[in-house]
Amino acid sequence: MKKFFTIFIILLFLSLNTINVIHVSAANTFKEGVYKAADFNFSPTNLYSVQNISPTDDVYLQLFDENQIIIQSIRLTPKSEKFNLISLKPTYRIVIVGNGQVYIS
Repeated sequence: MKKFFTIFIILLFLSLNTINVIHVSAANTFKEGVYKAADFNFSPTNLYSVQNISPTDDVYLQLFDENQIIIQSIRLTPKSEKFNLISLKPTYRIVIVGNGQVYIS
C-alpha cells in the first residue's frame, strides 16, 4: 500500500508540474516592433529569408542601417513566399509594421 501511495504522489506531482517550452520556430517569429539585429545573434556571413506566416494580416518590413537609411523594404502578404534579406550586420535595425507574424530563417 505504501508503494502505491508513493507512486501515486510522484505521478501526481509530475503531472501537475508543467514546463513551458519555447519551440525553435517561435524564437525566429517576430511581431510588430523595432528590433536590433545584434539582439538575435544573426551572423553577417549567413543569408536570411523572411516570410509572413499569418493567414490573414499583411506585414511591412523595413531594414535600416546604422545611419537610419532604409536598405531594404518588403511588403509581405498573408502566408507569403520567402523573400531574401541582404546580409544582416549587428548595427542594423529591423522594423516590422502590421498585425501579422514574420518568420526569419
